[in-house]
Parts: sequence; structure tokens; C-alpha cells
Amino acid sequence: MRHRASRSVALLLLVCAACTLAACGGPHQPGASVPRALTFIDAVPALPEDLDPSGTPTPEAETILPSWSSGLVRPAGVTPGPNAQLPAASAVVPYLATSWQTAPAGDITFQLRRGVRGPTGHLFTAADVSWSIARDLAVVPAAPYLFSLAHLDASNPVTVLGPYEVRFNVTAPSPFLLGVLASLEGAIYDRGRYLEHATRADPWGEAWGATNSATFGAYYVADFLPAKRITLLRNPHAWNHPYYAKVEIRQMPDSGNRLDAVFAGRIDHASGLDWDDYDSALAYGWANHVHASILQTGPAVESWFLNIASPPFDNPLVRSALAIAIDRAEIAGQVWGGYAKPDVLALPAAYGQPQPGVGDLAAAKRLLAKAGFPHGLTIRIYLPYDLGDGGQSYTLYLLRRQLAVIGITLITTVIYDDDQLHALAAAHQLPSAIEDLTPLLSGAAFSLITTEGTGALDPVSPASQFGYDDGAVQLLLNRLARTPAGPAETPLIARIAALVDNDMPAVNLFELPVQNVTRAAITGYAAHAVPVTYYEDLHPKR
Repeated sequence: MRHRASRSVALLLLVCAACTLAACGGPHQPGASVPRALTFIDAVPALPEDLDPSGTPTPEAETILPSWSSGLVRPAGVTPGPNAQLPAASAVVPYLATSWQTAPAGDITFQLRRGVRGPTGHLFTAADVSWSIARDLAVVPAAPYLFSLAHLDASNPVTVLGPYEVRFNVTAPSPFLLGVLASLEGAIYDRGRYLEHATRADPWGEAWGATNSATFGAYYVADFLPAKRITLLRNPHAWNHPYYAKVEIRQMPDSGNRLDAVFAGRIDHASGLDWDDYDSALAYGWANHVHASILQTGPAVESWFLNIASPPFDNPLVRSALAIAIDRAEIAGQVWGGYAKPDVLALPAAYGQPQPGVGDLAAAKRLLAKAGFPHGLTIRIYLPYDLGDGGQSYTLYLLRRQLAVIGITLITTVIYDDDQLHALAAAHQLPSAIEDLTPLLSGAAFSLITTEGTGALDPVSPASQFGYDDGAVQLLLNRLARTPAGPAETPLIARIAALVDNDMPAVNLFELPVQNVTRAAITGYAAHAVPVTYYEDLHPKR
């Protein structure tokens, strides 16, 4: 597997009406003229350096590449807003598949959409599905873990039943297979296009895919200039007929410049604004035909992970004292522009879990005394330099002030290299660390498994690295993995969450907000577990 370095942020697309594609014999290049009314322009702080899902996973790639990828299904979206309740992993909608049926043993048979073509005219068939899943498993870093969680039979993952029918073979039922297939790790590609650029040294066409795309989605990458722009043009054969013929994503590092550009109408959407700039968009957007709102809050959570394999966090009374001492409402009201939301439990509020009010300093002090620390103790925290959207210093100031009341002194160390932080965690040399984390996939079950699961299911999860292991939790997680998607999952997830909350391998602080600043005439945005803009859903208000 080849991992290309990718430390950027970004977005996506562009599409040019390609009436002459058939005559040219290939996709349009970016010189084609597209009316401004049919062009969507987005501005982001930074762009990814690699457009192939086989590149090094980054949060930026997870939110950008899906915008033009194509899968059998896609995650269901919900009405955006700060109180949006995100759906479970199994909540998906058809995309390249029109329908599916799950057998009692867990296999899923998909009926494929007919007449779908890529931008070069290649016809989508079951052969593309079989080849793509093999590619995903071979080169996409997270795919083997996710498909093993879904119990996909790695030795025989896909059976082609006909030109437009495939069966996904599993070794046991799993509630996660549809969710994995709706993720970037389960993307479906234009097999013929990749094979045109494959070599003996690069059989999966990763080098070509780093700067190009080959999907059956609404858009394709027509131009990619690292650190400058990504341009997507509309697939002339797109079966879902997106409104915008061209989408251009520009890298604009300065937040103020992005705000000025959307106010002036030079761009249609801005993301990642400083929160002061977001407040300006909220206050003055109406005068500039700009609408500013919170797209969603969560599921990304800022959490304090505790190494419970060593003192003092091996003592559950100490962990309980920390959990009830922190006034999360005060912290959430002071960081991330005040748009964050307090989060206490293993399941974020974004998945419908009400968060209890905490902040009982007197009770916390009694717990510390009972744990053998009547005069308090000193705790060291490590954290990445870019934590909290640049607001980590104020988060720590509030934590220090709150915990000092019960005699806890915090000593902080800032790590400027994420790899160094992860290496320290893997070597069990971190007493505690604060990190912003997002579940790999949607749903309460994935939230548990990817951020507070045990080593048997996710050995790279922070909770595992910090020494959390619970046999009762593992038994329930094993049962959950064998439980079909649907109502039967709910009580199992609730029981697992209750155990994890009692153990407290992590002290959740708050859920992170996602802003949406757009020209007021454009609609079609939705909230998803991974905040992705599907540009084919956007159009002017009618």
C-alpha cells in the first residue's frame, strides 16, 4: 500500500456542460466556457494534495473526495441545523444501486442502476463493482478494518450474478455493511478508466488517481492545481442531472478574504471561517444576500482521553471526579465562537442522546479524597497544536480554573507533530491527551467503536491506546457485530454506552459545530455524519 502525504483541507468540484463530449471522445478540459449562473464556486482554507482514496487519510480528504465519488448507496442526510439528529449507519439512500435485499445469513444482493455511464462513456456494470471492492480492500487504508467490522468475506467479497446484479458475501450478519458501502472506503470506480492508466508497478492506477478521477458520479475532476484549485465538470451522462455544470473549489487561506469574496458574490460558499468572521456573516449577511447558519453540531467531539492503565487514572474514583467536576456548558459557551455544545456521554447528542448537566465541584472533591488525594494532584495533558480550531489555550485556561478548585493542577505539553503524538500514545507514554475526533462512519454504534471501543475491535482508537479494555463491553460489541441493522441494535448500543460512561476512558467536553455560509439563493444542503457537500444536490431556490 502506498501512502502519499496529504496535509491540507479542501473541497471539490466543477463541472462544465459537455455537449460536445461525444464528438471530442473524452471529457471536457477546463477551457470550456460555462455561464456564471451554472457555476458554483467554493472557497476553503486549504486543498488536499492527493485526490485518490488510497492516499494518507486526512479529515480534509474525508470531507472532499466524497463530493465526486460514487457508491452503491450514500449516507442519508437530514435537515441541517444546530440540533440536527444524525441517522444511524444503516440509514442509506440508493445511488448506483436502485434496491437491495438482505438474506437471513447477512448477504446483501443489489440491483444496479442501468444505463449509467462515466464521463468518457464507459457503461457501469457489475464488473466495476467487483473490481472496485477489490481495489478498496487492496489500497484504501481504512477499508480492510471497516469491511472486517462488516464481516465481508475477504476471500470472496462480491459475486457477480448478472450484468446489473451483485451479491456481497459475509461470514456473519452485521449492522455495518450498508454504512461501509456508503463511505468513501466503499467507493465504486470506472474500472476501464483506471486500467488504462495502470502499470505493472502500479496495478491499481494510484499515481494517475492522485490527480484525476474515474467514477460514475455527477462530476469528474477536470483540473487540479495543488494549493490552488480543484475544478469539476458535470458528467455529460449524469443520470441525476445536477443543476451546476461546473464547480470550482479555490484555496483561500485567509478567512477574511473568504468572507469578503462571498459578500461580494465572487464565490457562492465559504467554509472554515474564523468565528469572528462567521459572526460578521451572521450579522451582515442579509445585506449581501448571504445566509450564515450552523449546518450541524457534532458528531465530532473534543475529548480528554485518560491512560487508565497507570496512576492516577487507573483509579475509577479519580476518573469520576474529573467527569463531574468540569462545567462543560461554560467551556462550550466560550470556545468555537460559543457555538459548541456540551457533551458528556459516550454517545454524542448528535445521535439523539440527551446530555446530563454536570459540574459538581463539592462531590468531585469528596471523590478525590476517597481516592487518596485529599490535597489534590498534578495531571499532565498532551495536545496537538491545532486543537480546537486554534482555541485550545482558552479551553485549557477554563479547565485549569475549574479543576484548581478541587486541588488539581494541570501541566500541558503542546505537540507540533501529530505523528509524534500518536507514537507516544501507541507506546503508552501519554498520561492523557485532548483530541478532536470524528467517528469513521455515521451512527451511534460507530461512535462507540471508533472513539471509545476496545482494542479487540479498533486497536488504533485513542481509548485503546490509553489502556481501556472491558470484557463486558467487548462481549456486547461482539453481539452488536452479529446483530442485523435495525431496531435490535438500539438496546445493545444503550447498554454498551452505559458501561463505557461508567468506565470513563475518556471525558468528553463538547461537540464541534460546522458552519455553512452560502449565497442566500442556493439551497440543497444537508447534515451528515461526515460533513460533506454533495454539489449535485444544490440548486437555486425555486
